[in-house]
Amino acid sequence: MELKIGCVGYSYPEWVGPFYPRHATQEEFLEMYGKVFDLLEIDSSFYRIPTPEMTREWKRLVPDGFAFSSKFPKIVTHEREFRQAKEPLERFLRAMNELRPKAKVLLVQLAPSYTMIRGEEELFDFLRSLPKDFRYAVEFRHGSWFNETVFEELRKLDVAMAWSEVMYTEPPPVVTTDFVYLRFIGDRSLKKLGWVQIDRTPEMKKWLANLRAVEDKIERAYVFFNNHFAGFGPTCVDTFRGLAGLPPVDFKAIHAPGAGQKRIVDF
Repeated sequence: MELKIGCVGYSYPEWVGPFYPRHATQEEFLEMYGKVFDLLEIDSSFYRIPTPEMTREWKRLVPDGFAFSSKFPKIVTHEREFRQAKEPLERFLRAMNELRPKAKVLLVQLAPSYTMIRGEEELFDFLRSLPKDFRYAVEFRHGSWFNETVFEELRKLDVAMAWSEVMYTEPPPVVTTDFVYLRFIGDRSLKKLGWVQIDRTPEMKKWLANLRAVEDKIERAYVFFNNHFAGFGPTCVDTFRGLAGLPPVDFKAIHAPGAGQKRIVDF
C-alpha cells in the first residue's frame, strides 16, 4: 500500500512563521508547500471554481510525483444538488483537466442534511455521468448512506467512499475501490490556528489501524489533515507519518531553490 499524506489547503496566513518563512508571500506558498509535501487537497475549489490558467500554473509549481485532489464546487453539490449544474460542472472539469496527470482524485462532499432518501438517484446519476479521466471519492455526512446498497453501487462505479474524522458522523471503514481517501477534519471549535492545540493521536491511531486492516485490498491511501482537526495541519502530517513508521517530514526542504512563481497562483 502506497501512503501519501498531506494537508487540506495550503494558503493560510497563520502558517507564516510556523511553516512558511516569515518573508514568504502568498504567491510563494504553493511552491514551498510542494518542497515539503507530495499531496494536497484543494479546498478552495469548493467555494470558487479556478480557471484553467490557475490550475495549469499549480501543476507547474509542484514537482513530478506530486498529487492533487480537489473538491467539487458547492454550487454543484450543495446549492443545486447535482440538478441543472452542467455549466459550473463543465467549468470545474476544464480546470481540473489542466492538472492532469497530477490530479489524482476529485472529491464529492455532501451536506450533512443530504440524506439517502433525498438524493440517492441524483447522486448516482451524477457519478455515472462523470468522465473516466479522473478517480472519484464521495464523502457522506449523513448516516443513512452507510449501507450495503450504497457500498455496492460505489464498487460498481469504481468510486471510493471517503473515510473521515468529522463531527457530523463516523463512516465505517469500508473499501469500495482500489484506494482509500481519508480526511481528518475535526470541527470549527478552534478559532486560532498555527499550532497543535488538541492531542488527536487516538483518532490517528484508530484510522491507521483501519488502513492496516485493508492494506492488502488497496493500492494506495490518500490521507489529508485539515487545520481544524488539531490546530495545525503540517504537524499532524508529521505525527501521522511517525505513527505509520515513515520518516519525519523534512520541514527544512522548504528553503530549497524553486522554479519561481507567477501571480496567478494567488487563489
